[in-house]
Amino acid sequence: MKTIQHVRTALYLINYTLIRIPFYLLSLFPLSWLYLLCRMLTWVVFRIFGYRKKVIAKNMNIVFPNSSPAYRKALEKEFIHHFSDLLAESIKAFTMNREELLRRFDIRLSEEMRSDFENDRTIFICGAHFHNWEWAVITSGDQLPVRAVAVYKPLSSRAMNQIMIDLRQKGKTVMVPMGLVLRDILTKTRPPTAYIFLSDQSTPHLTAHWVDFFGQRTPFLPGMSTMAVRYNIPIYYFTIQKTRRGYYQAEFTRLVKEPQNYKPEEITELYSKKVTENILNQPACWLWTHKRWKRVLQY
Repeated sequence: MKTIQHVRTALYLINYTLIRIPFYLLSLFPLSWLYLLCRMLTWVVFRIFGYRKKVIAKNMNIVFPNSSPAYRKALEKEFIHHFSDLLAESIKAFTMNREELLRRFDIRLSEEMRSDFENDRTIFICGAHFHNWEWAVITSGDQLPVRAVAVYKPLSSRAMNQIMIDLRQKGKTVMVPMGLVLRDILTKTRPPTAYIFLSDQSTPHLTAHWVDFFGQRTPFLPGMSTMAVRYNIPIYYFTIQKTRRGYYQAEFTRLVKEPQNYKPEEITELYSKKVTENILNQPACWLWTHKRWKRVLQY
């Protein structure tokens, strides 16, 4: 058994190193060079190999059923440009120092949030996969006045999962897998905390909250809403705006002040409406390559 464990550990370390080193070396290039490199790479991946072309088309048909082919083609082009910038910025984050990250990603608290923090309240922050959510997670621990915990779903690749944890924890943000969030919340010695959820991706049927999402009955993760109601934790929704290339600003609006007065499903529906609004306002900056409706539709 020990021999098998040693072999598994060795394979993990090899995989981790083989993946991490190329990212690190690429991140040493200036961001302007990475923008150009990733623009060429995404052109090949999306235009030549047609990466997730059918998925993008299906998603756009659901969200914009009455739009013209010309509009969807222009939107797809704008999304690919956004995706290439996101890829470049995510790679650069491996070696970008704290000061540079904070200069490029500005988190602006609302007055309601400041009041909750001053009263030592724990809060939930929810959002979606818009703009550079990676920088949002990385910098939140350094900009929020309380402990910041980013909730994540572990990747199937152990090596890639650890690489992403290391990247997102390069500041003060703490990464906690979704299966251990409740334990963290119930820890008696825990200080006031802001838990960050990105809950707009697909989830299994059995535990999901089902809501109308662009005309489709769609499963959403139930955990945030359920825990918020049970422990009466206020929820805020954050939106990200790109002020210029490589620079972002995050702002917050209160989603629910007293969750105990709601049913979990009602909060999930409120969240889905915010995501809907977000997509309609910034369509090119959503993650169109994700199979959001794979639980209910054939891609």
